[in-house]
Amino acid sequence: GSAIGEYPLPEPINDAKSIVTSVAEFGKIVRPYLGVRYILVDSYVAKVNSMTLDYGALIIRGGTPEELAVQPGSPADQAGLVENDIILEVNGVGIGQNNDLAREIAQFQPGETVELKIYHKGEEQIVSVTLAEFPQ
Repeated sequence: GSAIGEYPLPEPINDAKSIVTSVAEFGKIVRPYLGVRYILVDSYVAKVNSMTLDYGALIIRGGTPEELAVQPGSPADQAGLVENDIILEVNGVGIGQNNDLAREIAQFQPGETVELKIYHKGEEQIVSVTLAEFPQ
């Protein structure tokens, strides 16, 4: 089979539609905001971190003190997400190499509530998060 058939290409047209809608509604580009830094988990990340899961978005801090894993006061912070939690699903849709967390969150509007399935300290939990508007 051709590579194109196996790996769906990203669909920027959907992002463009969402931006057009938000400009029409709000007079500016409004992006929903969760407030986490993360890496997508794959088999390599899982192996080097001795993780049992090989998908999801692992909440992780960056290389500098400013790059916190969870932004204080953000929707993620208010929902109780912490560094090393893994976001497995957004409203039942699995997150992984073929489905980025940012792309999934971008489908919603600020003020909407999404259910995240997370892996927290060895247990799966469902948490509700109300997305905020991306800080300008």
